[in-house]
Amino acid sequence: MFGAPLYGLLQLSLSTDLHSHIILIPIVSLYLAWIRKTNPAVPDPPNRVWSLAPGIGAAALLSFYWTTESFAAIEDSLAVPTLAYVLLIYSAALFTIGPRRLKPQKFALAFLVFLVPLPTIVQEWVNTFFQYTSAEVSYHMVRAAGIPIFRPDPLVFQLSTIEIYVAPSCSGIRSSLVLLITSIVAGELFLNSKWKRWFLVFFVVPLAVVRNGFRIFTISYLCVRVGPHMIDHWIHHKGGPFFFALSLVPFLALLFWMWKRESHERPKQDQPESSDIENPTTQSSRV
Repeated sequence: MFGAPLYGLLQLSLSTDLHSHIILIPIVSLYLAWIRKTNPAVPDPPNRVWSLAPGIGAAALLSFYWTTESFAAIEDSLAVPTLAYVLLIYSAALFTIGPRRLKPQKFALAFLVFLVPLPTIVQEWVNTFFQYTSAEVSYHMVRAAGIPIFRPDPLVFQLSTIEIYVAPSCSGIRSSLVLLITSIVAGELFLNSKWKRWFLVFFVVPLAVVRNGFRIFTISYLCVRVGPHMIDHWIHHKGGPFFFALSLVPFLALLFWMWKRESHERPKQDQPESSDIENPTTQSSRV
């Protein structure tokens, strides 16, 4: 039933940069499930009543998919059956595996939602958000650097040597999505506190805005100080991975800081109290 949509999803992952991460999602999910596997000693009956909910959701999505004549884009046509496929995995897990064994695997199962490609309406919203916020940040960076700038439009910068338009391609949606997925996995693997995990995830948003703004500022600075030909430099067309690597520095620094704080904030009850350790001679005298 899902052969054609899953094959189309594989082709989409191999042919587009934005969805190139999809091919790795099942591998990461299986690894997360493997490191959290448990073998309860007592019988654990499955929760078959709750398995109906995601199954009904999948049936509704498939009905919508089969009755819709056309979709706006290939991402839209693949998002609906892929989400239905993920919901059926949830339904099968609830139907066959008991809640005690399934509880440690909830993150691995939830992570499968990243198999669903971003619909075009979501892509447009995210692109617009990062486009305008990045332009605002880069504008203040250019002014702070003492470069004369005129801004007739929120997305247009008129410099002394060139006019720069912050296009939707400058939003950095691909690197931001990869950084978001990285923060979710890193928080699950290295942090125990839920609020710290959420803080790490939400930290990605301002970090992505500053990264994109710094990239636009760098191009603007080079166009003024070196020459307008720098607009065609590799740092503009191929510099995405370089700026993504720069954004990993504060991200990893924050992750390491929170991880170290958690290691120092372990409850004292996890460590044996000195009064609980009896002298071996005293123990032997009580025998």
